[in-house]
Amino acid sequence: MKTSITTYQKNVATFIHLSVFTQFIFPLGNFIAPLLIWAALKKESIYIDNHGRRALNFQMSTTLYAITLVLIAIPFAIWHLVNASEELNLFNQSYESFVVPADAVGLIMTALIFGILLLALCVITLFCVISAAVSASNGEEYKYPLTINFLKPLSLSEKESPLDSSTKA
Repeated sequence: MKTSITTYQKNVATFIHLSVFTQFIFPLGNFIAPLLIWAALKKESIYIDNHGRRALNFQMSTTLYAITLVLIAIPFAIWHLVNASEELNLFNQSYESFVVPADAVGLIMTALIFGILLLALCVITLFCVISAAVSASNGEEYKYPLTINFLKPLSLSEKESPLDSSTKA
């Protein structure tokens, strides 16, 4: 049984994906806006329901990855900061011959590496959200890469109502 996807459903699914950009307007907009749209309109079609689930799964996954990167970076930064402060010994050094200690360079390198990784995550997120919106507007399913399925997308058989399944027998 082939179900036709209406233009309205395509537009709603596209808008769900694009609504994650509200994070630039207010905090947690990347969760709140798609969640509100999805919760209000998910019962209209499985197409809208699946796109909403996938968009939310991707946003939760990327947030988890970003938090993990920051939590990994913190011990490295603290270690380099402590070693740099010991080597600097600000009270006994003249300011005329100030040299950046090797551990300060390590701190800078740690910040650069983790900053580049976070920037790469942002670029991947931007690319994937735009790709998902284009796929949704074309009536196609889109599976985000590296996504943890917190909300499992439904298949057509899972969405059937009890009345539909009793009439098939």
